[in-house]
Amino acid sequence: MVVEHEVETVLVDARRLEDFVIEVLRKLELTAEHAREVAEVLLKADLTGVDSHGVPRFPNYVARLKSGAVKPNPEVRVVHELASTALVDGDGGLGMIAGRRAMEIAISKAQATGAGFVTVRNSSHYGIAGFYARMALPHNMIGISMTNTGAGGGTPPTFGRTGLFGTNPIAVAAPTRSGPPFVMDFATTVVAFGKLQIAMRRGYEVPLGWVMDKDGVLTTDPNTRTEGGYLLPLGGLRETGGHKGYGLMLLVDILCGALSGAAFGASFAKLGNEATRPAGSAANTGHFFGALRIDGFRPMDEFLDAMDEMYQVIHSSEKLPGQDRIYVHGEIDWETEGHRRVHGIPLDIPTYEGLEAVSAEVGVPLEIKKDSPGK
Repeated sequence: MVVEHEVETVLVDARRLEDFVIEVLRKLELTAEHAREVAEVLLKADLTGVDSHGVPRFPNYVARLKSGAVKPNPEVRVVHELASTALVDGDGGLGMIAGRRAMEIAISKAQATGAGFVTVRNSSHYGIAGFYARMALPHNMIGISMTNTGAGGGTPPTFGRTGLFGTNPIAVAAPTRSGPPFVMDFATTVVAFGKLQIAMRRGYEVPLGWVMDKDGVLTTDPNTRTEGGYLLPLGGLRETGGHKGYGLMLLVDILCGALSGAAFGASFAKLGNEATRPAGSAANTGHFFGALRIDGFRPMDEFLDAMDEMYQVIHSSEKLPGQDRIYVHGEIDWETEGHRRVHGIPLDIPTYEGLEAVSAEVGVPLEIKKDSPGK
């Protein structure tokens, strides 16, 4: 269990926050369409409670745009394709732009052939993986999304001490008839690195099993990761199934890196002096997307009946003592989004101060508080 201190927050209005992000991105020369696309991905994270991947990351995106590390308006293009597959080049832009284009292509190919799979190279951080998997839902499809972190990453293989892998998340979304859609979205490390960043900026410890120090000793200090330590793979140590998380991380690097031509963690540079890594290779992030037409397997109504039955059985199954509810993946996100759209998004003080700094730097007023006058 996470040991938290009481956290001071600022309640902000979702629409105003999105408008602020768009206005800042427009100042940084993104087109209106690209700015809106990036803002929607960030806000989806904040609305659904994935606080590690929303606007807390926005100052970093701003810094990378200002420095020229990423292009504001990349020319995303298809490099190679067959009837149901494609390779997309992200042209060094923000991952949200390349990611949305690639998932649209996967959906289009699935509409034509029953299944579409698209890899992306030369991209960057794309936000929450679940956003792209969700894009398949209105088309009566199952969506798949995953990403690596290019040549970055600080998680070693099981029994290893060299950080070779990023958090390498996997997301899958499937439609339902009577409730929120199934949306599974998780890192293949014990937690996303952003969860450690939350703990660091809020000043609390993390559960034993999240991180170990540079000597391989488990610790509850989240700062250990930035001091030469390691974020553990899903499952933790070998004795608790960590080799399974390691396998999933490797799978993501195969599909997102080796298959696309993007960078990946287990590169020769990691065995020598990383300073010799080619310039820009760390930003050559790879993604993988998939879309499956459900009616390519069975009638849609039959699938939805099966999903309803599955959910009903799970929800009505016996609960542990002290628990009043069993959730299915995506339900908490859906309920959190409904609440935050009405009542506001809580941002911790360091995050809000980061947005204040962006506001002053770029020259866009920060009028986002829930109780402030409307624009």
